[in-house]
Amino acid sequence: MSPNDRTNAWERYVAAKQRAFAEEESAAAEEPRTLEELEEAIAKAAEFSGIPETGMPPRSTVHPSSSGSWSRWFYRALVAIFFCLVAGLIWWGNQNHGGTPGNS
Repeated sequence: MSPNDRTNAWERYVAAKQRAFAEEESAAAEEPRTLEELEEAIAKAAEFSGIPETGMPPRSTVHPSSSGSWSRWFYRALVAIFFCLVAGLIWWGNQNHGGTPGNS
């Protein structure tokens, strides 16, 4: 804008708003209206951005399950409990039955 331009700030503001609204209306007119047009627009946008057409990766890839580590600890706890039970039974047997064979 030149300094000789007689438009005031308000008129320039109104003109800028009108241009912005005209651009939004033209963009809205170009939006797809049917499902097929929407799918085509999504495919074009995905192709342009480099995303594969399958879309998002599987949830199992993004959020891996921790059930493997939990099951490993569960089985380790079961084995430890089993060994404690066997050791306790052997100790109990030695305490109550003298620990030597034939002393019944």
